[in-house]
Amino acid sequence: MFENITLKFTDSHDIVIPTKGITIFVGPNNSGKSLVLREFELLSQQGVDSTFKVIRDFEVYWPSEKELDDALEKFAKLQHHIDHQAVLGHIDPRHGLQFERVTLLDFKLQAKRKEDKTAWARQYARWGFTRLDGRSRFYLTDEKEAGDLTLFPQNILRSLFDDEKSRSKVQDIVYDAFNVFLTIDPTKVGWLRLKVSPEKPVEDEQSLNSYAREYFRKAIGIEETGDGVQAFVGITAAVFSGEFHSVLIDEPEAFLHPPLARKLGRHLARSALEKNGTLMASTHSPDFLMGCIQEAKNVQIVRLEYVDGKSRGKLISPEVLGELLRRPLMRSANVVSSLFHDGVVITESDNDRAFYSEIYYRLSEQSGGAFPSVLFINAQNKQTIKDIVGPLRAFGVPAAAITDIDIIKDGGKTWLDWMAAAKVPLILRDGFSNQRIALKARFDAGGRDMKTEGGVAILSPDDRLAADQFFNTVGDYGIFVVRGGELENWLSQLGVQGKKTDWTINMLGALGSDPASSAYVRPEKGDVWGFMAKIASWVRDASRKGTP
Repeated sequence: MFENITLKFTDSHDIVIPTKGITIFVGPNNSGKSLVLREFELLSQQGVDSTFKVIRDFEVYWPSEKELDDALEKFAKLQHHIDHQAVLGHIDPRHGLQFERVTLLDFKLQAKRKEDKTAWARQYARWGFTRLDGRSRFYLTDEKEAGDLTLFPQNILRSLFDDEKSRSKVQDIVYDAFNVFLTIDPTKVGWLRLKVSPEKPVEDEQSLNSYAREYFRKAIGIEETGDGVQAFVGITAAVFSGEFHSVLIDEPEAFLHPPLARKLGRHLARSALEKNGTLMASTHSPDFLMGCIQEAKNVQIVRLEYVDGKSRGKLISPEVLGELLRRPLMRSANVVSSLFHDGVVITESDNDRAFYSEIYYRLSEQSGGAFPSVLFINAQNKQTIKDIVGPLRAFGVPAAAITDIDIIKDGGKTWLDWMAAAKVPLILRDGFSNQRIALKARFDAGGRDMKTEGGVAILSPDDRLAADQFFNTVGDYGIFVVRGGELENWLSQLGVQGKKTDWTINMLGALGSDPASSAYVRPEKGDVWGFMAKIASWVRDASRKGTP
């Protein structure tokens, strides 16, 4: 096995990742998630190459003499020993049986000296590796040659056919996911085929008697099932077909509905824990991630970014992740999904979220994809926005807040908490607090409701200039204040009536749904369009600078 790998970045410090346990790589598209897995596999075969873009270094686990003897005993079943030589190898899910012979004395001496980690990785650790990607998972379920049933298996289907314990585990997992029984059909002489059936297999499922033949005849070939079934079965069969200490999977959620992605995450995490091994996955699925987290307490997340030729990474420890997910507010706001986007916008309510996300969608469509990928989530109210912003920024996620103008009423500790969540430098916080107090006094002196009667428009010209400058400054730190007062004051020319949910429903209807219709409202300059464009620019700049 490996002890750790060191990831390198152009715009942040190196990250040393302990490889034992479960590590999930997340981040936007093209951030390097899949690349890490490919380079890790190459590392196990040849060591670190000068062409590597992500992995800088690694350390291996050196087994004790007893551990090595036990491992060699397991390897021995691959092929007959030759005097003074040992056989090392495995059944690769993609390429079948692979092995090589080593001189036993030199091999044990190398393990004792612990000097050449690259040679040890290439000669020993590599055989416990398997990497699965989108292209390979369907091939895994293809029919395979059975070969001589008295000899060692040459592929994963034959390995499962021979190993009743592993086969039973795969069958249990598949039944849990799809409520069908998975079986390996040997009736095509010389070949093995995966099939599923709503009926439980006959008592001796490897028999070729008349009962077994009839059962297999009625069963459905795996190739006749949907992509999700094939992908799920392929991954599960591959992982449990061999004694892999390190399993690397690229986008395990591909072709799977969210509940299946979550189940797959749970089963793979459980397997890694039972083997005291390694599971590394690159994913876009919060459901797969949550499945892993539900099963294991030691899940570590690495968020990767690659913007304008600059790469960054941030390791989220299991302790920090656990603390975050223990909070009901974080679970209800679906903050885990934010790890997969360029940035996040947190609103006061679901009504706000629905409106602003639709505005952003139209702006993004008009931009031709130039806008960053942004997830909109809602807090329970204005005060709880900051409770989500702070932890997400700690995770390296550019998190912006949209709040009504009455944020300036939040004084004392509440205001200081806003400043801390937004990462306003300490030296500036007193100044911001004084400006907030002075601005609130100006609004109070006017005797009008700042939210419902026009926001900054009810101030004198000088005071409005001061308010705009103040809101511009807090906007630099990702707190975007609705200067018109509140949500319902946007796009007033459309004449939408109502409050809260009624207003939102009416506004979404007024915006239109058919882009081909003349009634469809398209982005223009100013108003909420300009407001959201500023937020998009902030997210983009924060991603480029690596300062969420």
